[in-house]
Amino acid sequence: MTSTDNPYQASLSDPIAPTPLVARRQLLPVAIGLLVTSILHILGWLYFCVYVFSIATREGADANEPNPMVVYCMYYGISALYCFLLITGAFSMLRRSSYLWAMTVCILALIPFIGPCYFLAIPFGLWGLLILRRPEVRYSFARL
Repeated sequence: MTSTDNPYQASLSDPIAPTPLVARRQLLPVAIGLLVTSILHILGWLYFCVYVFSIATREGADANEPNPMVVYCMYYGISALYCFLLITGAFSMLRRSSYLWAMTVCILALIPFIGPCYFLAIPFGLWGLLILRRPEVRYSFARL
């Protein structure tokens, strides 16, 4: 029985199984959007921490006043961890290494994590979910 006799056997030029380059081209704008959003957020919080540190260490500051730097640094640490999760997920999308991690990061991008840049991440997260649901993109993750 040859492959032409068997209708269930896929040929090598199957139209459902595109090259991995097609999936990478579809995922590239989403991954770049998540990367840029995360990097902008990290740079904004670094600037904010330097600003708060300069206020806390000014010459006229009272030593008995509570130092807001501790609270801001704790919040920045959580925010930076969140940004690094999005960055690793964006690289996972580009390498197509883990479909589950790419989906998780797109869902995380939909949660606005108090900051001006994360309202920019919401459209990229939604766009990423829509692209990751396409069969050719799912197939490119399964092939690796």
